[in-house]
Amino acid sequence: MDVYDGMVPGSVPTAGGYIKPYLALWSQPLREHFEQPLDYSAQETAGTLTVTVAGATVGTVRNLAQEVIRKLNRVPVSGGGEYRHAQPHIPIQHDDQVSPARFYMPVAFEFQQP
Repeated sequence: MDVYDGMVPGSVPTAGGYIKPYLALWSQPLREHFEQPLDYSAQETAGTLTVTVAGATVGTVRNLAQEVIRKLNRVPVSGGGEYRHAQPHIPIQHDDQVSPARFYMPVAFEFQQP
């Protein structure tokens, strides 16, 4: 499976006239929340990550989106903190403005610091 960071090329790999599933990552630099207490004790948002899952069928997108959530939600990262599945929870969409057409679903995460 291909993974793209910050863009999706105009042409993605296909098989039999259908796109192969792929992930597109859209992230922000991590930052401290503006209203963090002086003792840094509050759990605060420090950045976001959106993983757009794309595939030829609704089932493919649904299964891949669930796997992305399983792999990233509440998994501790080095240095402390974790990504948490977050709003917006957008349903699977269909894009027929590209060829070949594809189904896709953005899956959003917020980075939480301890």
